[in-house]
Amino acid sequence: MAVASAASVEQRADGRTERARRTRTAVVDALLALHEEGDLTPTAQRVAAKAGVALRTVYGHFRDLETLYAEAGERELHRLYAVADVVGIDLPLADRIELFCRSRARVLEYLMPVMRATRLREPYSPQLLRNRARYISAGDAEVRRVFAVELAQAGSSQVALVAALYLATGGPAWDALRGDRELDPDEALAVMRRTVAALLTPGGTA
Repeated sequence: MAVASAASVEQRADGRTERARRTRTAVVDALLALHEEGDLTPTAQRVAAKAGVALRTVYGHFRDLETLYAEAGERELHRLYAVADVVGIDLPLADRIELFCRSRARVLEYLMPVMRATRLREPYSPQLLRNRARYISAGDAEVRRVFAVELAQAGSSQVALVAALYLATGGPAWDALRGDRELDPDEALAVMRRTVAALLTPGGTA
C-alpha cells in the first residue's frame, strides 16, 4: 500500500507540473499571438483573455510583464534558430551571400510583428532591451561565422564592416524596407542582397 500511495502522490505531482507547464506556455503563446495580430502593446488582461486563463493565473506564473517578456524573448530566439538556415562557410562568396540573405530575410519577416511590438516598449523595459541585445549578438555571430574570410581581410576595418552588415541585414533595415519603402519581401531581399554584395565584394556597387 505504501508503494502504491507514493506512486499516486508522484503521479499527481507530475500532473500538476505538466498543467503548470502548459499554462505557462499558453500565456507566452498568447502574448506572441497578440503581437502577430497587430496588438503591439497588450495588457496583462488581454494576454490572460487570449490565453483563456484568469489574470491572477498570469501573475501566478510571471511576477510581472518583465518576466513574461524574458520568457517570450527566449522562445523567439529558439524559433529564430529553427527558421534560419545554416550557411556553409566553404561555399563561394556569391553563394554565401545569396543563402545568408535569403535566410536572414525569412527570419526578419517572421519576427517583424514581434520586433515592431517590442520597439514600442523597449524604452520602458530593461528586459526587452536585454532581449534586443541578445538578438543583435546572435545576428553578429552568424555574420562573423559566414563571412569570416572577408572580415579577416578587412583588417582594422573589421568592426566597421560588421556594423555595416548589421545596418544592411538587421531588423531596423528590414522594417524600413518593408514599411517606409513599401517593398514586398522579394524586393526587400533584393536590396539586402545588393547591399551585402557591395560591402563584401571588391569593386562591388550598391
